[in-house]
Amino acid sequence: MRLFRLLSIVLMLLTSVQLHAAISSQIDRNVVEQGQTFLLMLSFTQNDLRGVDLSPLEEDFEIISRSHQSGTSIINGELKTSTKLIITLAPKRAGKLEVPAVSLNSQQSQSHEIEVKPVKQLSAVDGGVELLSTLSDSEPRVQQPIIYQMNLVLGQRIYNASFQEPTIKQGKALIQPLGEQRQYRQTLNGREMLVVEQSWLIIPQQSGALNIEGAKLSAEIRNVNGSIDPFRRMNDPRAVRRIYLSADSYTVEVTPIPKSFSGRDWIAATDLSLKSEMSSDDWKVGEPVTRIITLQAKGIGQDQLPEIVLPSLLGIKQYAAKPVYEQDQKNNELGVTMTQEITIIPSQQGEVILPEVKLPWWNTETNKEEVAILPKQAINVLPSDLGNFTESTEHSPNTLKENTPIEEIAPSSVQNKQSITPVSPSQLSADYPATKEWAASYRSWILIFVMVVVGGILGSIITILFYKRSRSSVGDSTLHNAQQNSSVSRSLNTLQKACKSNDPHRARDALLTWGRVALDCKHLNSLQQKLPSDVRDLINELNSCCYDKARRDWKGDKLWRAIQGYDLKGGKCKLDHLEPLVPRMGC
Repeated sequence: MRLFRLLSIVLMLLTSVQLHAAISSQIDRNVVEQGQTFLLMLSFTQNDLRGVDLSPLEEDFEIISRSHQSGTSIINGELKTSTKLIITLAPKRAGKLEVPAVSLNSQQSQSHEIEVKPVKQLSAVDGGVELLSTLSDSEPRVQQPIIYQMNLVLGQRIYNASFQEPTIKQGKALIQPLGEQRQYRQTLNGREMLVVEQSWLIIPQQSGALNIEGAKLSAEIRNVNGSIDPFRRMNDPRAVRRIYLSADSYTVEVTPIPKSFSGRDWIAATDLSLKSEMSSDDWKVGEPVTRIITLQAKGIGQDQLPEIVLPSLLGIKQYAAKPVYEQDQKNNELGVTMTQEITIIPSQQGEVILPEVKLPWWNTETNKEEVAILPKQAINVLPSDLGNFTESTEHSPNTLKENTPIEEIAPSSVQNKQSITPVSPSQLSADYPATKEWAASYRSWILIFVMVVVGGILGSIITILFYKRSRSSVGDSTLHNAQQNSSVSRSLNTLQKACKSNDPHRARDALLTWGRVALDCKHLNSLQQKLPSDVRDLINELNSCCYDKARRDWKGDKLWRAIQGYDLKGGKCKLDHLEPLVPRMGC
């Protein structure tokens, strides 16, 4: 009997301890309207609330705010502390919802049931808020971009708004914002409304069902309840009510890549074309020619564009620059243009055949494979005007071997699909010992060029400070002209020194600098288009001497006289006539 009493006392003590440590909870009301808030009050017997798990509440409710109160009391000589956590909740949907239990250190509160009455949301035309969405394609192919566009139409002002972008609930796809958020005003039925537009790019990564859950909006609007004082302050919870809007969700069927597709890279677009242009139709040995290849596509992004692989050819050298991309969005369709610039230098005379280039792609409108083609071209390479070209194509370090892809001369990043870039002199000197001396000389001139640029920058800073101190009343346009004239003068001075020292590499760099500051030309090809034909020949001669190591004896006096006599405003040479080029061995 004594043992039974002892066990009963121990059991009562354990039960009282558990009750004392339990979490108690209550809500301030059981019925609310959609958009209204209510309070969840949790009482704890400990002060440390860092372990409280509120994540179960976030499924059906938004946590608007929370605060806590602490208190201490003495009952029958025993010191007791308690902490109360007050949470303001807003239901995310209408209906009968359960406020789930909250846990702390393996202890849980009780759950509660609350009824949320629906409230009809006004359309934007009637002074409400609407969240609309569109999808560019309901049956995309794998790797074919689709555009999800959201339009928030505001018939009244909103406060404390937050967006949630669309998410992928089923399937696998990449999703990223497309461009910046755009705002504009629109008038419907005589009411002016603000429209907020945002687009996302979704790229399916596998075939099958793809479920896209729509974008969501959480915001506050003025409470139009007639019992509310219209002059009540906006920070009063009763003056506003919270709204939750969801744009349409979509389930699309992603079609796999057809087995009949013959291309190396999968390209799914609504339109695709290739074209090629040459800077000159007259090819001569040792004179560079620029080939510009343009790829235009619709319904595809720049990340889905493949590399343009050009075969290597005997008798010519090719140097590819980084491609330039221009991407835009129009009428809910993506468009992209890629421009690839390639410098070609013939090393022997005769007929050169630029082979045909084919790029297979899949037309998503006709659901058929098509091929974009660059037709083959037959080019007749004439002998150089400067004399016999004796460089051996078999031993030249820059010559492409037969059937060697252009990537080996200009490797590209496969991961980022970046452009092919030419081999640096340091790489050539490592593979070909005969070019070590030339590579060392090239690096020396690079160092000299950097020093000249640094000196030019310092000179520009000194000139600007001088003009600011001595001519504080001069306008911004006058200062800009003075700086430009100073830059032109410095570039001409550098070009003069390079031409007098007969240094082709330094002269080419100085000529490029002069073209940028004087004529806004970013490369020699565009500079040649703005200069007379006689000056173009001189620049071609300069290019030949820079690229062809067999030619050393370059004279820069003619180039200097031509540039010195060029009238920037008139766009022509002041000299009546330039001396004709005299063909000779070497430069």
